[in-house]
Amino acid sequence: MQRKIIEAQCKNWTYFKNIREEKVAIQYKKFLNILLKMPATAQAFNRILDDLARRQLLLDFQFGAAGSSYEAIRNIGSGAFGIVCEAVETNSGKKVAIKKIGHASATPTSARRTLREIRVLRYIAHDNIVSLRDIFRTPGNLGINVYLVMDLMEGNLHHLIYCGGPMEDDLISHFLYQILRGLRYIHAAGIAHRDLKPSNLLVNGDCHLRIADFGMAKLAMKNQVEEVEEHSFYMTQHITTLPYRAPELLFVMPEHSTAVDLWAVACIFAEMIIRRELFPGRSVSGQIKIIVTMLGAPSGKILNQIQCDRTRRLIENFGDHPVRPWNEIIRDKADSIETLDLIAKMAKMDPEERIDVNEAIQHPYFKEYYPSVINEQACPFKVKMDMAAIETLSHEGLVQALINDVRGADEADFTTHSADVALTPGDSSSGISEGSTSASEDLRQITFSVDETATDYRKNRLKI
Repeated sequence: MQRKIIEAQCKNWTYFKNIREEKVAIQYKKFLNILLKMPATAQAFNRILDDLARRQLLLDFQFGAAGSSYEAIRNIGSGAFGIVCEAVETNSGKKVAIKKIGHASATPTSARRTLREIRVLRYIAHDNIVSLRDIFRTPGNLGINVYLVMDLMEGNLHHLIYCGGPMEDDLISHFLYQILRGLRYIHAAGIAHRDLKPSNLLVNGDCHLRIADFGMAKLAMKNQVEEVEEHSFYMTQHITTLPYRAPELLFVMPEHSTAVDLWAVACIFAEMIIRRELFPGRSVSGQIKIIVTMLGAPSGKILNQIQCDRTRRLIENFGDHPVRPWNEIIRDKADSIETLDLIAKMAKMDPEERIDVNEAIQHPYFKEYYPSVINEQACPFKVKMDMAAIETLSHEGLVQALINDVRGADEADFTTHSADVALTPGDSSSGISEGSTSASEDLRQITFSVDETATDYRKNRLKI
């Protein structure tokens, strides 16, 4: 019993420091040996941690008068785009997740990114996309702080893949289908998510999945020129998304379509099967090398579209590589021809050869589980109009639009899907990196009954 208590304390420490668990393995052993012999010290250590966590919570989440109806309970996690806490709505007692985007108006990139997330989520009502309940703002030193209030989910796909045993085929197909349904909804409006990864896919104990974190979402338009600052940030800061980044983003090709999301889905699909990243790069050059080594050298057509001379030379220096068969890449863990075929079609290096979300969702892989998708609800055209309107705004225009959007939140009709669904305690929902770990042990104890829960959920929630 004493050992379990101390293990929990060390996990709290890991969470507070917001670093990967493997990096504290040595410290963990030292603390364990010391604290097992010194119970009084362990209690004092725990009290200090609790006090620091409370102080940090009060410092990070000062809701002011605008958010007076919410009370922060605990930090959930943090990432490149913001920090998230679990909170309670004092009037109803309902728990929610609140994402704080600090200094959202400080730079054109941060203002545009915040506007994109607000404008994607505020009109959307889809089973497989996280719902936005409220928006408010507070003043900050470098600009306004924006708070997005969302439903609270029990966990995310990253936890499920790595904190349990191998996933059953039925559960994998069930999650994959829900990812594609959510993507189909936003792709119909020409919106690409651009930051899909397991930690941004939130799940509940009933196997309900929702796509979250639309901070990098963008309207896919031809001949668009990506902002230099935004591209630099995307390429340097989003290291955790490297394993899911499409070749056209890595190669700095001129046009990015919704096909970038299908590449990410292929990587996530394979990761659920093999329980490790499909292309585990840790730098842009390393990621390119892994992809070229596995899938072969890109065609001359792709090379001619690469705008960065350094990237083109890097690829040419790798030389020719034979294309490896997918059953070898997946390490023989997928025995279904349909599984390998679907991954292969979504992971084409050329985005024009990649299947789109409609073709993916109607692939024979799903024939045993789901009917053909017809009469699916359409993404409101207003979302596309709103997204297009902000792409050419100046910094001043973006700040004013952001203030107007948040000010108008009181009059907005935020559509919530269910009183029971929600945004993640752990790392994830809104830009929370996999490195963030929660002190809550509940996340690591989510159990999914494939035969009962997933089947019942398909019958009751996925009627289309």
